[in-house]
Amino acid sequence: MLKIWTSLSYSWRQGKTFTRGQWVRFVGWLAVAAAFMIYLVASRYLPFIQVSEAHSSLYLLSAYVGHFGLFPFLAWLLVFVPLALLVPSRWLLLPLGFMTVFLGLALLAVDTTVYAQYRFHLSGFVWELLTAPGAGEMIKLSWFTLAVMAGTLLFIALLVLWSLSLITFIVQEQKVQGKGKYLFASWLVAIVSSQLMHVWYEAHYDAEVTGITRHLPFYYPVTAKRDLVELGLIDPSSINQEMDLHIKKGSNALKYPLNPLQCQKPESPLNVLVIAVDAMRADVFNADVTPHLFKLAQSDSAQVFTDHYSGGNVTKGGIFSLFFGLPPTYWDGFASAQEGALWIRQHQRFGYDIGVFSSATLLSPAFDRTVFPTVENLRLQSEGGSPSERDRDAITDFQTFLSHRTLGLNQEKDLNKEESPAPFFSFIFLDSAHGYDVPKGYDKFQPQWERVDHVKLNNDFDPVPYFNRYKNAVGYVDEQIYQLVQKLDQDGILDNTLLVITSDHGEDFNDLGKNFWGHGSSFTQYQTKVPLIMLWPGKGRQVFDYRTSHYDMAPTVLSGVLGCLNPPSDYSIGYNLFDASSARSWLLVHSYFNYGLVLKDKIVATYPTGGYEVLSLDNEKLKGERMPNNIGVEVLQILSKFYR
Repeated sequence: MLKIWTSLSYSWRQGKTFTRGQWVRFVGWLAVAAAFMIYLVASRYLPFIQVSEAHSSLYLLSAYVGHFGLFPFLAWLLVFVPLALLVPSRWLLLPLGFMTVFLGLALLAVDTTVYAQYRFHLSGFVWELLTAPGAGEMIKLSWFTLAVMAGTLLFIALLVLWSLSLITFIVQEQKVQGKGKYLFASWLVAIVSSQLMHVWYEAHYDAEVTGITRHLPFYYPVTAKRDLVELGLIDPSSINQEMDLHIKKGSNALKYPLNPLQCQKPESPLNVLVIAVDAMRADVFNADVTPHLFKLAQSDSAQVFTDHYSGGNVTKGGIFSLFFGLPPTYWDGFASAQEGALWIRQHQRFGYDIGVFSSATLLSPAFDRTVFPTVENLRLQSEGGSPSERDRDAITDFQTFLSHRTLGLNQEKDLNKEESPAPFFSFIFLDSAHGYDVPKGYDKFQPQWERVDHVKLNNDFDPVPYFNRYKNAVGYVDEQIYQLVQKLDQDGILDNTLLVITSDHGEDFNDLGKNFWGHGSSFTQYQTKVPLIMLWPGKGRQVFDYRTSHYDMAPTVLSGVLGCLNPPSDYSIGYNLFDASSARSWLLVHSYFNYGLVLKDKIVATYPTGGYEVLSLDNEKLKGERMPNNIGVEVLQILSKFYR
């Protein structure tokens, strides 16, 4: 026992004689030792990662070494080196180093435990949910589990102490001096190669490679599919043909839906046309800015939802939540599985013709492998030098899609039989409002900012000209949609078509005076509340004032159009839009790297660093406020519900 203690305390005795130069070398080797200890603890993630190909195994190795080695490197650069150079009492480096490494490893060990049970990673927000009193309803720790956790922490403490002694010996040993640069070079090669491999294999729809991402905490690998296409290094049309092979290779960690869909195809199925206007906030849907859409909303079959929210304050979260009815926290799982949205797959099972017409590319965000991977010959982008030109191209191609369906039927049908085209599902995604593109003649609102220059935006900038330009762009889209709807009406198609008009997210013009512009920066209504108008043949005009969300769209279409009898909870966190009695007490809204909970009276905003804040609906910090326990438990269940 004495020998063990002597070994563990070696650093504390020998460190008293170290010079500052030796302490600088000490913290360098401390980072190396921390990296190897992190690799040891993080190995608990590996059983959940399935790879079967040589390149996937190589990627996993490089990503594992590079990513987990990044944390001790940052600690060395930002913490250890400044301490070694600046702390007057150099012996403080030992307790500070011990606590830094021990706490980091302890948090990683807790995260591996949380991930093993719930398939999501630890953050300040999740930690609050796990430690809240109500969490006991979901998390029950036996005495054995607690004993294992205590034993693990004790093991980590002893391991760190032993590592400090080993490092002290290394610093004193002349033979190993200068060898650390080779370890650093190896780590640098791993992190660079893993990112380059991810760029290439993500662009080639390799589900086995991209499926690794969600298993590693705080891992955000680089993607550049759009850049590779523009450089001519890949051909998206030919790569799409490879998708079936890669989908078979990928491992599906999802249990989705929870039960197989039980659907009965209607005798006279409705067509479904979803039109999404990128970045259209709810309050510009009015008689002044969008007179044509406002007129449509007065029609006999219009269903208008006045308090409707997206599932994201960015395009990725908004479109994902619209089609899946699930939080965008599941994005990586579905990107890996590449099975597509359940709603679209059911249309395909019932023989619908599918047409997707997006003004902006579907490559980034990768809707081509999340929402639409089952759509053959997927149209990936539109032609045109501006958003408005690409919008017109998307609409024109949709009209061509309709005419070809009818033409094909006329050429192939038996003239002795009465036939009609198969029903269709189509999605049109328009980009002019997002690009603030105002074609000539659409300058109703003045003064208008002549050119959008984002570097000029600050809290003192006058938003009126900027907002006017945005409203003019929305007005242009309003007219394009109305002209299309008129044509559908003239051709008799509208009478048998469910038309959905909405947006992916809102747009902020410093409405609260807190220097928030655009989207993706806050979870207030200006960035999350969007219009929703539906023209549903056979339903009388109704206006709904209760809160609804994009999560409700998939349950509504699957049950109301496709005859599916499953409860929405089998495949969504939403409800039927027409179910006013359903509890919608909170809404999960996703941003680029974080998410927030929008409650009726407050907002819980998480941050990529792991922390969170409770804010008012006007984005003011509420001191002393905490996450309601009952909602916290619901969130925990939702985040893991559809993973195996």
